Amino acid sequence: MKKVMEATNAMFPLPVVLVTSGDGKKDNIITIAWTTNICRKTPCIGIIINGKKYSLDLIKEHKEFIVNIPGQKNLKEVDICGGKHGDKVDKYKLTGFTKEKAKEVKASMIKECPINIECKLEDIYVKETSNLLIGKVLKLHIDEKILDNNGKIDYKKLDPIVYAQKTYFPLKEGIAKRGFGLK
Repeated sequence: MKKVMEATNAMFPLPVVLVTSGDGKKDNIITIAWTTNICRKTPCIGIIINGKKYSLDLIKEHKEFIVNIPGQKNLKEVDICGGKHGDKVDKYKLTGFTKEKAKEVKASMIKECPINIECKLEDIYVKETSNLLIGKVLKLHIDEKILDNNGKIDYKKLDPIVYAQKTYFPLKEGIAKRGFGLK
């Protein structure tokens, strides 16, 4: 028997990312756990920023942002970036993260993150206090150390973090390839 509950967010763990925004000199980092791919032909990423945040203001001002995907070795820094306000502290100094120049946008990438995705802001949709930002992917930077022999991302090497119900989880390993049930 299933228990009927009031409406709430019951999605499975989602990837934790660090979104950077700013002008390359004064940048901010925000931890985001509500993120997703939007489309394939023109790759876009959607991120949710709840409420009025400093990063939201920076992204609106500069019309761009970078999605940096950390590994578990940077979990403490990820948590710090999600718990401090960027208009009050320099999160690069606080965490020891290194700024790295991007190719297409002014904001800095995080060198310690093995994946950096430069995005141009395309749209913002507001629902109550949540802001869905859609970014068109301009450039993708991937540390070669996390690629397999076929040039694809090896998620075991990346060792990403996922998040649900105010808890960080490891992403273990794949259990089957798509289409296995059709054979």
